[in-house]
Amino acid sequence: MVFSFMPFLLQLLYIPLTCINIFIALVAACLLLNIKYKTGLAQLVRLVRESRFQIRLYEIPFLLVIVLVAAVSVWRCFYYPPTPRDLTSGAEVIAEYAVKEKTMINSVFTVNLESTNNQFKPPFIASLQIIYKYAGFAFGQVWLSTIFICFLVFLYHVLCLRIHRVLVGLLMVILLAIPEMYAYTFMALFDYSNAVFFFLGTFFLFEYFKHRTRNYVAMAGMLMGFATYIRSETVILIGFMTLSLAWYYLKNKKSFTRFLIDGTWFLLPAVLFYLLSITLYCNYYLPAKYDIGELVNRNLFDLAPLWERITTMNKELIFSAQGITLYGYSFFIFLLVLLGDLIYSFRLNPESRNWLFAVFVIYLGMPMLGYLLPLLDISNSTKRGLFKIFPLLILYMGTSTLLIRLSEKIKRWEEAR
Repeated sequence: MVFSFMPFLLQLLYIPLTCINIFIALVAACLLLNIKYKTGLAQLVRLVRESRFQIRLYEIPFLLVIVLVAAVSVWRCFYYPPTPRDLTSGAEVIAEYAVKEKTMINSVFTVNLESTNNQFKPPFIASLQIIYKYAGFAFGQVWLSTIFICFLVFLYHVLCLRIHRVLVGLLMVILLAIPEMYAYTFMALFDYSNAVFFFLGTFFLFEYFKHRTRNYVAMAGMLMGFATYIRSETVILIGFMTLSLAWYYLKNKKSFTRFLIDGTWFLLPAVLFYLLSITLYCNYYLPAKYDIGELVNRNLFDLAPLWERITTMNKELIFSAQGITLYGYSFFIFLLVLLGDLIYSFRLNPESRNWLFAVFVIYLGMPMLGYLLPLLDISNSTKRGLFKIFPLLILYMGTSTLLIRLSEKIKRWEEAR
């Protein structure tokens, strides 16, 4: 994410996007982020010494499946050229000409592109494509494999802290077996990366509720800012997520002033990224103007389209044969675990309640986005926007009371053996 911001920053400063300028900026960013390298190195050494890396025999089948599926994705990212229309009419062609003309505001904008708005999307992908093309990758897009693999490793370890590794392996396979989402691990579009960073921001927000240290909410805000930099409409969903922060302060009878401060830490990065990449860049840098106001629903008091969006999303994308083709059985497995929680324990634990709230933010937020911005259609934008819900479903199941108790029984059986 830091690297993706560097070419964009150079463009804002009108510095030519040459290979030397970009890689000097990348080196400078690395140095600035590691000013306290002695402290960081000492912490890393301590963590390595304290950690105990051990693979259980029953993990191997799941890990083999994960590695195989990830390897296929990485190879396709490396070997095949970018093909989605959203990329070839936007970020990819802008990056290709930026390498030739040393600017993202290049001759692409002299072509009549009124049939698409892809050239106005945030420069996240264009910046990364420029870097990777300069680095010698003909098609760029290998950066997506980096996000994909790091996300899998992070998610695997997070789940291992909560439930038994057999159940972790099952949940990871369920996630990887979502057909449509897996396809976007090697199609370099915005949606998979957006889902990853939204999940990470949500994770650190909920970690803040447990540890009550402001660093966590600041980290969550930064990650949500990155998610907004990838897809600008995410800022609205982040606003909905702020409700969980408000509820946390209300429930714990915290001061309103502290809520305002922490809410600012959480929301401000997303707002700044939106203003920078959309309001400033699109309106004052690009030669062709993009009026966001024209895209907003002008009849917000008519709620019929909102209800139609909700019902259509459920009928076409979730509870249908097409939904199974797109997303497999992930929704149904989640509902079974949720039902098991309600029957088995009669209530949800605090952590699973948080993740269930996040699931509802996406479940209701995507139709809301389509209601506010009719250009976000069901068959494309909403279909891909629902990627954000799946890591949340997996973490809900990973914190489920039912699966936690099942994990305890498996561990007791292991110890008895």
